[in-house]
Amino acid sequence: MLQLTKRSILSRSIYFQTFRKVTTKSHLASNPFTVENMQMIRESKNQFPKPNLISFDLFGTLYYPKKSVPDQYYDISKHEFGINKSLESITKDFPKIYDEMMKEYPNYGKGNPKFENTDTWWAELVKRIYSSGESKQDDEKLNALAHRLIHHFTSNEAYELYPDVIPTLKFLKDKNVRLVACSNSDERALTILESLKIRQFFHCNEILHCDNVFLSYNLDHSKGEKVFYDKVALVEYKSEINPNYKGKNVPIEFLSGCYQIGDNYNEDFIGSIKSGWNGVLLDRDGSHSLNLTKNRESNPQYDACALSSQEKELSTNDDSDDEPLVLANNRIVITNLTQLLKLFDWN
Repeated sequence: MLQLTKRSILSRSIYFQTFRKVTTKSHLASNPFTVENMQMIRESKNQFPKPNLISFDLFGTLYYPKKSVPDQYYDISKHEFGINKSLESITKDFPKIYDEMMKEYPNYGKGNPKFENTDTWWAELVKRIYSSGESKQDDEKLNALAHRLIHHFTSNEAYELYPDVIPTLKFLKDKNVRLVACSNSDERALTILESLKIRQFFHCNEILHCDNVFLSYNLDHSKGEKVFYDKVALVEYKSEINPNYKGKNVPIEFLSGCYQIGDNYNEDFIGSIKSGWNGVLLDRDGSHSLNLTKNRESNPQYDACALSSQEKELSTNDDSDDEPLVLANNRIVITNLTQLLKLFDWN
C-alpha cells in the first residue's frame, strides 16, 4: 500500500512550490503549453519523489503495429481472401469510415442494440471498407474477412512491443510502483496485453479482468477529458490509500504523484496536466516542438493508423544515456521509456 505521510506530503509540496516559480515566462500566458511560454527547468539532476502511480498509454507507447494498419488489411484481404482492393484505397477509406462509424455509433457502438459487442462494431467497419470503392464483395466473404481481421488485431500477429517496455515495467514493478494503463480503446486491448505477455504488470486475473487498465469504452469518457483522469485517480486513491474515501476529488497531494506517459500530445500530455497529473510526452523520434534538445526540420503529423516498422527503427536507438527533459514541475518530455527511471529518487 502507498502511504502519504505528513513528511512525504510536506516534502512533495515544498519540492513542487520551488519549481513552480520558474515553470513559465508568465503565469498569465494565454496558452501556457506552447514552447514560447515554457522554459527548461532542468534535466534530471534533482529527482522527483517516488510516484504514487505511473500510467501508460498503450497503442503507440507500449506497442506498435508490425506493419501499418492499412498494410495489414491489404495483406490479409489480398493473399488470404483474394480481394483486389488496393492498398491506396484501404489507406484512404479506413480513417474516413472509422470517423463515420464513431460519429454514427460512438464508443464502439456501446449501448446500441445494433451491436452485440465491440466485435460486431468492428465487423461493420470492415464490411463498409470492403463494400466501397472498386471491389465490392459478397456477405459471406466479408463476414469471414471481418472475423479474421478482428482476431488478427487482438494478437501478437499484428503488434510488437517496443524494446524499452519490458525493462521499464520490470524495474518499476520491482520498485513497487503502482502501474496503470489508460487507453482510448475497447476491451480488445486486454486481449492484446495478454498476447504480448505484459498483462501481469497491470493487476489482471485469469479471466482478463484488469483492475489497473482503464479504457474509454468502460469509463464512457475519452482519455484526454478531465473526467476520465478524475475517475482513474479516484479508483486508484480508494484502492491504495483510503477505501472509505467519500470525496469526489482526490487530494492534490496524491495527484502530484500521478504520471501519465504517452505519445499523444493532447490526450496524454495536455489532458493529464489539466487534470492535475504530471504529463510525460513520449517523443520517440524527437520531432515534437517541445523537445528542445533535438534539431528538427519539421514537425510531422503522427498518424496512429499509419504507424509502421519505421517507429521500431526509431525506438531502437540507444537513448539510455539521454536525460529526460523537464519543462516544468509537471511537464516532461522523454524519447525512451527507460528515461523515466532517471526521474525519481528510488532511495
